[in-house]
Amino acid sequence: MKIFLFLLFLISPLAFSAPSNTAQTINTWVYYEFLRIEEKEAQKRYAEVEADYLELIYENTWSSRSFDHAVILKRYGFFLITQDRPEEGLEFIEWALRKRALEDRDEHNLQYVVGQINASLGNYEYGLEKLLGWYKLGKARNYDLSPKGIALIGICYAQLEQYEPGLEYITIAIESANIFVKSWHELKFALHYRLGDFDGALSTSQSLVSNFPRDKKYLDQMGAMYSELEFDIKSLSSLEFGLTQRVLENERDYLLLSNFFMFKDVPIEAAKVLEEGLDNKTVERNEDNLESLANALIGSREYIKAADILAEASKLSSNPELPYRLGQIELNLSRWKNAINSFKLAEKYGWDVEEGQIDYFIGICLIELNELEDAVNYLSRAAESGREDSVAPWLEYIQYLKDTAG
Repeated sequence: MKIFLFLLFLISPLAFSAPSNTAQTINTWVYYEFLRIEEKEAQKRYAEVEADYLELIYENTWSSRSFDHAVILKRYGFFLITQDRPEEGLEFIEWALRKRALEDRDEHNLQYVVGQINASLGNYEYGLEKLLGWYKLGKARNYDLSPKGIALIGICYAQLEQYEPGLEYITIAIESANIFVKSWHELKFALHYRLGDFDGALSTSQSLVSNFPRDKKYLDQMGAMYSELEFDIKSLSSLEFGLTQRVLENERDYLLLSNFFMFKDVPIEAAKVLEEGLDNKTVERNEDNLESLANALIGSREYIKAADILAEASKLSSNPELPYRLGQIELNLSRWKNAINSFKLAEKYGWDVEEGQIDYFIGICLIELNELEDAVNYLSRAAESGREDSVAPWLEYIQYLKDTAG
């Protein structure tokens, strides 16, 4: 697959419609030219496609309908990108932008594409300039801004060794995303560390450990931050004593002690600390703290309690990762209906990390509930998402159940 093909998902170059009475539609003959070009592109007659685009661009007069010309330029730019010619593609996309003839949202999205491609090519200064323009215009017009785009601004700043604004934008991206993106948190940790903000680095490493408790790299990072802050075994003993004497002073003490137990691979103790803090209301009963408790309970193999805590956390947030994880636990506990409800909630909240996985899990639950026709439907959808090998044995099993039942 071409390395820049993914950009087509940002803005479809087929963003045109048949002529109507609205202002922003292309001319009839241009519309049919596009259809003809599409056919050649589908047949991989790329040299002819390029020749047709160039003829449209250079051998016609566009004084009366510059919108047509802008759309042609944009489409040709995307075509070049799919041919692994991103620099050339950018020239035509920027030409389209200079005409100021496209719809506002289309121009806004194209500005993002220009910034993204330049960043991917290592042109961080120019890419950052375009991405900042995209961000500020989007804020001014109240457009939905992709957390990925905001994160890319932070990445560009980091590449240019401008760590403070880099940290600002990667933090905004993390807070606006509805899933946990590991690479963004890794960058946030590095930026805190570069700036000498060890408290911030510790907090970020704790988030990474909470989500990936078995990853030694994150455990080592958290341990290093404890050392930087001189949070040693003596400090740990002091907090443990404080816990037994009911004199831990604040939420930070509870969270530090709990995370230190997780760092030491003693999740059962981490769970006890968090339960104590939540019960006495020193630790806020929010999404993050409940998820940390669930992780500790999972590490302690207290799956039923972990499910209850994740269910509570899911009600406090629209983060799809929480009901997805809950669904996995319910599945392992053979609580099929609960699992289905959790997976459907994750899907409603926008879970899209593993395409077809939710359909696959729901299909398995439906088999266990003897709802075989519905199970076939879900498993077939999972197969269409690229999970044919995993799905095939289950479909065979369903057929076996039907045959033996008859």
